[in-house]
Amino acid sequence: MNCWIRAYDHSKFRVADFIHDYGFIDWSMKNHYEPGDIVFLYATAPQSRLRFMMEVEKVNLRADESADDSAYFISQEHYLQWLRHRDGARYVRFLFLKDLSSTALTYENLMQHGLGGAPRSPRRLFPQTVDYIMSHLDQGADPCDPVVSGL
Repeated sequence: MNCWIRAYDHSKFRVADFIHDYGFIDWSMKNHYEPGDIVFLYATAPQSRLRFMMEVEKVNLRADESADDSAYFISQEHYLQWLRHRDGARYVRFLFLKDLSSTALTYENLMQHGLGGAPRSPRRLFPQTVDYIMSHLDQGADPCDPVVSGL
């Protein structure tokens, strides 16, 4: 199992609203996610912090298998831009696990704990960063730890 960070721009799509309404979100899949991977969703500026802990539920979904989220786009322009690339894309479904409200999970603090750069595109997290994140959650075992996950 891997732990990832994935940024989102809440000025284009109402990510938080969709996740709270449906309990998951489908995203275009350009990385090699596997079911069971943990993905931390990072809200870009002005929030600049982790907002959600998600689990990869399904991978390689076709466009017609992904959720109709058209009502959550901020503008018609953003929706039309997304629509032009939708049909050929593959999707991943992230299942909601936890809202992240800790004020310690900001960009600056993540950088001090091994993030290594702005999370512009999805990337795997280093163990140091995962340890820091997990130390600010209200749960016991680290799901990204190979011993805990059974890997």
